[in-house]
Order: sequence, then C-alpha cells, then structure tokens
Amino acid sequence: MRFLTKSRFKQALECPTKLYYTNKRTLEETKDPSIPLYADTRNEDSFLLSLAEGGFQVGELAKFYFHDNPIDKQITINTRDYAEAIKQTKEMLKNPGRVVIAEAAFMYSWLFVRVDILVKEDEKISIYEVKAKSWNENKDSFFDEKKSKITSKWVPYVYDLAFQKYVVKNALKRNDIKAFLTLVDKTQKSDVEGLNQLFSIEKLHGNTFVNVKENLKRSDLGKCKLLINKNVDEECWKIENEFAVPTDLGEGIKFIDFIQRCFDAYNRDVKFETVIGRKCKDCQFHNLIDLELNSGFIECWGSKTNLTEEQLKEEALVLELWGGGAGSRSLSGYLIESGKYLLKNVEETDIAPKSTKKYVGLSPLERRMQQINRVKEGVPESYFNKEGFLTEMSNWNFPLHMIDFETSAVALPFFKGMRPYDVMAFQFSHHTIDESWNIEHKTQYICFEKNTFPNFEFVRELKKAIGNDNGTIFRYHNHENTTLNKIREQLLRSHDSDKEDLVCFIDSITHGAGREDGERDMVDLFKLVIAYYYSPYAKGSNSIKAILPAIINESASLRSKYSNKGLYGKDLEIKSLNFNDHIWIQNGEVNPYKTLPQVFPEYDNDILENVEPIDNLQELRDGGAALTAYNYLQYSSVTDLQREHLRDALYKYCELDTMAMVMIMEAFMHMAKK
Repeated sequence: MRFLTKSRFKQALECPTKLYYTNKRTLEETKDPSIPLYADTRNEDSFLLSLAEGGFQVGELAKFYFHDNPIDKQITINTRDYAEAIKQTKEMLKNPGRVVIAEAAFMYSWLFVRVDILVKEDEKISIYEVKAKSWNENKDSFFDEKKSKITSKWVPYVYDLAFQKYVVKNALKRNDIKAFLTLVDKTQKSDVEGLNQLFSIEKLHGNTFVNVKENLKRSDLGKCKLLINKNVDEECWKIENEFAVPTDLGEGIKFIDFIQRCFDAYNRDVKFETVIGRKCKDCQFHNLIDLELNSGFIECWGSKTNLTEEQLKEEALVLELWGGGAGSRSLSGYLIESGKYLLKNVEETDIAPKSTKKYVGLSPLERRMQQINRVKEGVPESYFNKEGFLTEMSNWNFPLHMIDFETSAVALPFFKGMRPYDVMAFQFSHHTIDESWNIEHKTQYICFEKNTFPNFEFVRELKKAIGNDNGTIFRYHNHENTTLNKIREQLLRSHDSDKEDLVCFIDSITHGAGREDGERDMVDLFKLVIAYYYSPYAKGSNSIKAILPAIINESASLRSKYSNKGLYGKDLEIKSLNFNDHIWIQNGEVNPYKTLPQVFPEYDNDILENVEPIDNLQELRDGGAALTAYNYLQYSSVTDLQREHLRDALYKYCELDTMAMVMIMEAFMHMAKK
C-alpha cells in the first residue's frame, strides 16, 4: 500500500498520468532496482531550489513568527518515518496550553500529509502552509472575479492546502480546522541587518538543512513581519463542496472523487489516460538523452497521436512552435486539440490572428510561418532580413557597448530597509566593438562579499564603463532595463550624495513608465533577433543560450574565427579580462557555453540553468548559475578557496554572455554583406 502524499496530490493536479511515471522502478531481475524506469528531468534538488528562492529559509523564519524559541523547544518533527511522525504529532497535541508543531504528520485512509505549521490554541487548531511566494494585498486574489473558481496562478497552492485540511480534519475527526497560506509580504521592509545570515543553508550527505543562528529568538527578528497569513477556509470549503477540480480526468469531477481516483490509480499502479496538450511541453518525463530510461512523454504521445517513436524523437512537434505575440492564447494547445501534432501539418489559417497589426520586421505570424515552412520544405538555412538590420544599424553610434547583468532576488532581504525580492545587482560584463570592428572585453564588475550592498556601486561602475561616450548600448531582452529601473527606485529613497547624478545616468540609458525614453536608451538585441532573424536550429527558442549556438552552426565565418588558438585572451587580438587563450568552438561543438568551467561546485552549469524559479524569478532563468552562486555565498559558510573559485568562474561566465552578443552581431554583419 502506497500513501498519496501532498506532493503526489500536487503532481496529479499538474497531470494525473505523472503518478504512473513517478519513482517507478524496474521489476526485471537483471536490472538494478534502484535505477528509475522513467527519466525525470525535473530538478528536485532542494539545495539548489532553496538557493534560487530562499524557500527553506522562509520556512525557518515562519517558525519564529509562531513561536518565540522554536529551536530550543524542539517544535519540529524531524523523523522521516511516517508512523513515528504521526506518533510524535499525537503526543505533542496532548500538551496543555498553546502548542506549535512544525511538520505535524497526519494520515487518513492512506492519505498522508506533513503540515508546515500547526497551532493548537484554546483547543482550536489552525494549519499553515508556508510558501516563498509573494502576496500583493492590492492585486492578488485566490478567487476569480465571480468567485466561480480558484485563479490559475493560485491553484497549486490553495488546492494543496485544501488537501491538507481534508486529511487533518478527517484524521482528527473534527470540522473546525482553520487553514492559512503563509506568504511573503513584498510591501514590508526588513528592519534587521543581514536577516538572511541568521538562516544559513547547507548541504550534508545529500540533504538540505538550515543552520539557524545559535540562541536566536523572535525578538532578534525585528518588529516588521515579512510574512502574511491569509485565511483560505472559504476557498477550501468551495473546493471540497462546490468547485469542479481543474483536471484532465474530465469535466465536473469533485474534489473528494478526484482524491479517491488518484489514490486508487497510484496504489494499484494504473496509468491514467488523459488528454495531451500544451502542458506536455514542460513534462519532466520527456526523455531524449538517456537511452537506458523510458520516456513517459513518448508513451503518452504515442498512444494519443499514433505517431511512431521515431517521429516523436526526430520530427518537429507543434510544441516547438514559437508562441510570442499570441497573448493568452496557446497556439500549440489549440493545434493539439485540432489533431495537429507535427509542425509540417500546420497551415497558416490554423494560426492566423483575428486582427492585423503593423510590426517592425517579422510579424509574429510571419515568424511562425518561417518556422513552419522551413520544417515543411526541409530548409536548414536561417531567415535574415539584411535590409531591416542595416536600417537599424544606420542609427547606431560607435563604439557599440554590449552589457549583461547578473542579479539576485530572494525572499529574505540581505540588508536592512530592503523588501522581499528586491533586486541585488552584483555583477556586469561589458564588451565593446569600435568602428573598425575591433572587439575588446573592456570592463567588468563583481561584488561577492557578505554584508555589502552592491546596487549603487554597481551603477557607479557601470557609469564609468559606458558613460563617457555616445556609443549605442545593447542588452539582450528586458532584464537590464528592469534592473536599472528598480535600482532607480532604491536611489530615490536613499540619502546618497550622488543619487541625483546616478538617477540621471539611469534615465539616460533606460525607459520607464511616466518618463521619456533616455537619449541613449539601450537597444534590445533580442528584439532585433525577433524582427530580422530566424534559425531552425533554435527550434522556436529565442534565449541567447539557444540563439548563439544556432547562429554559430550556420556561420562559417564564426566557426573559422573562434576555433583558433591565439585569438581570444588577455594579451591577444581580442582582449579578455579573464581568459589567457580561450578557444570558443572546440572539437566541432558549436555551443561556447560548453567550454566554460563549472560555476558552482558539484553541479553542471546546465543543471543550474534548469532550476525551476518561482514566479518572482522567471526573468532570471538565463542567469541561474550566477544567482545560485551569489546566494550560496550569502547564505552559506565558504572557504577562501571556494570563494576564489566561484568569483573566477562567474567572471568567465558573465564575460561569455556579452561575448555571445558580440558573436551574434558579427554574424549579422557577415550575413548583411552577402
């Protein structure tokens, strides 16, 4: 008999079929039973996830908001044994007066949950699910406007808590259980210096744990509470009694029926045959690499589409279709519902928008048709609009400046006066291209020290780097503009003597709501790619880490130039600040990111980039390795040698981000001359 836990319940909400693929082991006697049967690409490394979002630290902070001394009083049930955890919970609930239990365990009819925080007071019981997710009192609501359902962004959290409440109330045989979501309040400012360092995160023997500062008490955490408790009893009641569960199992399925069906299927090892759709794009059971493990994605799609395994592995699926500019409409989802699964079968009428709009360069429809037609016709070459690119270029001033920022934004503020998820800009890289197309890694900045607020010094150094000429400045996507606007807000609240000068500089190179675009407003290279370039090699992705290898793959000039020794380095033709003599294209590998050293000990850079960030961090995905390393230095104790390794690796990592922009620009120039 297997328990249906809250994590399995949440997985079933995503897709009930996943229950079948989860943690399944082979039954063949000739194979190692410890090896999973299905590949699972989702990074569930709790250490990395906590470094990305600070979730473990938020959980520990919450304990102090419910109990003055949770460590010494041992309110947490740490055992992983289900029966022992349930036993300890029952014993602690017998204690008189106010009782606070962290990780309280309950079982009802083979349903098992651990409650983040349980409080018994005056014989009343409340349960709290703690999440490192922000809440905005003026914008957020769990219900839609008509109170007819839970809004999609809150479904995973509210349904999770509804499941916990259902188990707890049945286990205790009482209907008066109160349920709360404990969330991060972004309106609050920390009144404690170095709050994050009171909860340092460590990894030992593969397990993640938080070291709470010795003898820490609630009074040490200041008067400002960074977490807010939101009651969800009404939402839970409607989920259990009125709402249909948002599930692919069918329409109108009620909550308790859904739980029972999921438990039965999971316990009996039965696979749900649910519909396929847009959700499949991000399925962690999509295996194209490890040939020893099965692919749940291929099994699902094979049974629903009648496509062969070879087709599913080799041919372009509609899931690859670029979805930009389509608003809330899921084009791939619509095509799948229409019975079209391969890009080669898609017609323009299938995806044409209802209204027309003028665009600079390719319209979203035209870009999608470039993708589709190249698949249909088997055309491997890219699309490039050299006239459009040259028109853009005629407005540029040399030297060209390529800049890239590395930032962090975590739940527990690093400094007094900061809000949860305030941005911390700790590193930038800067390449230049002069009028003769000489390239140089010109400047860089990094702040890696604990107890050092980097943002204002970051802007000062950036101003020194790019503020002395009228050269055009390039970024890739919105991150740099967004970051500088957030620092601008911090400067306006500050008392720094040069804040007016720094704000003026930011205004000159950015745009923002309520003010005119700066006279040197940064040019978005991402938008140039979207408007004038499409590569089949990128498969619908436009991130810089997809576009760079795509453009190198088809650019003979780039491959020839950057596969040479003696070109790129500190005292070489293309000057570098961090490499002595680096070859960007090695052994036929067209992805320069594969040539970089590991940024973070024990983890490949690809793993760090695939850590699933919470909503607040979506914009930071391409900087996953950098923010992970920075947060590690802030949250953990590291040796001087480790610090030196991380600094040097991050210098090189960030240098490539701006060198990637240089290479893309070089390739465009070569294509424009043809």
